[in-house]
Amino acid sequence: MALFGFLLFILWLFAKELKRRTPLSSSLWVVVIWLVIVGSRAVSTWFVIGRQVGGRAEAYDEGNPFERWNYFILIAWGVVTLMRRGVRLGEVIKYNKWLSIFFIYWLISVLWADLPIVAFKRWVKDLGNVVMVLVILTERDPVEAAKAVFIRCGCLLIPLSVLFIKYYPELGRAYHATTGEMMFTGVAAHKNTLGVLVMVCGLFLMWDFFESLPRRLRPLDWSGLITDVLLLGMAVWLLFTSHSATSLACAFVGMAIFFGLKTQAMRTRINRLEAYAIVVGGLFWFLNSVFSLNQWVVQNLLGRDMTLTTRTEIWPVLLSQADSPIFGAGFNSFWSGQRLEVLLGKYNIIQAHNGYLETYLNGGLIAVLLFVVLVFSASRRIEKDILAGGEGDFPVVRFMFLVIAIIHNFTEASINKGGLIWFVLLLALMQYPQAQTSHSVVESSPLPVDTGPASDDFVVESAPADNN
Repeated sequence: MALFGFLLFILWLFAKELKRRTPLSSSLWVVVIWLVIVGSRAVSTWFVIGRQVGGRAEAYDEGNPFERWNYFILIAWGVVTLMRRGVRLGEVIKYNKWLSIFFIYWLISVLWADLPIVAFKRWVKDLGNVVMVLVILTERDPVEAAKAVFIRCGCLLIPLSVLFIKYYPELGRAYHATTGEMMFTGVAAHKNTLGVLVMVCGLFLMWDFFESLPRRLRPLDWSGLITDVLLLGMAVWLLFTSHSATSLACAFVGMAIFFGLKTQAMRTRINRLEAYAIVVGGLFWFLNSVFSLNQWVVQNLLGRDMTLTTRTEIWPVLLSQADSPIFGAGFNSFWSGQRLEVLLGKYNIIQAHNGYLETYLNGGLIAVLLFVVLVFSASRRIEKDILAGGEGDFPVVRFMFLVIAIIHNFTEASINKGGLIWFVLLLALMQYPQAQTSHSVVESSPLPVDTGPASDDFVVESAPADNN
């Protein structure tokens, strides 16, 4: 009975969502499917009962052929969509110079990886995230497209997570391979993954709810308000139930940024952010040296021990295993071969639980420096967009996820890891001249263009040329 009720609720959510954003193209579904997979668990593990978090080193290196084909098909679908829209690689590189250099360096690093073929496959898979973000950015309305993919993802995965945790514990709960601790995982493979899923989708739901609230109040749309509140309520319940301290903290930071930057006083000061950050950082360092603020934040506020659940204990060990301080082990190759056997066997981990350390281990100081420059240049660009006041709240949301990704990577490794945090970070970092793809592509592209309702539900004539 519960299953039937939840399925009806999910169908109702999708019906309302599709009706609200009908002009969007059908090609967005490839992004939704991609996000559902990376935000939950691998397709091949959906029906594994009595799950434990952990696995053999050989299996991690070899990967899963079934999963590879899933990602290959989705990437191919996304590439074909971009070709039909006349997206040019030169323009992608032109408008995303530092991101292009970052990915080119990772491609070169495959040459000195322990397992170059494995590293190259991982690089191609990570490039799939770029393809999916470009599908969003080349939509007729990229802002609504960004909302749509994450809200549709949330409409499916948030209610299913509640259903699994409450009524199907064999699917919605897992046991840690080392401690045996029972975790609420919902549709995800780990409590932290569930926390990220709910935090990211919940923030998009929050954005859409407050933006559409005036329309729902005049005239009063009871059904829309009730369904939105129910879904947001489920997201809040899951966020606390997952006990993912990092995701919970990031959710509060995201909400503070979103509502803070909606005020004119904060918006006009956004260009001084770096100076404020230096001042706040210096003040925190001083107060921490006197009052031990970090202990209060970690133990009292986040409810964790001072080792961040053994994270700080393992970081020196990983640093001692680093291959090269300049070039690293190669793209996502630190956790491979004999080193993976030793670390997984002794510590039962397959990530550094720090994105900056993970980037250093894989790409050395060069990769870390490139990432810092990439984030800084994107931050300056987003700040200018916020000051300009265009695109509504989209620059604010991009800035929000940029900050969240920076914070999240202090305790979790999500840079180049293919999860939702990396996806929203790419969404914040990337840009594409969408206005140029709306009309000029139709006139000059030799390829079939994604225009008519029969092909992809585009209505070229109805949208203004300067939509983005």
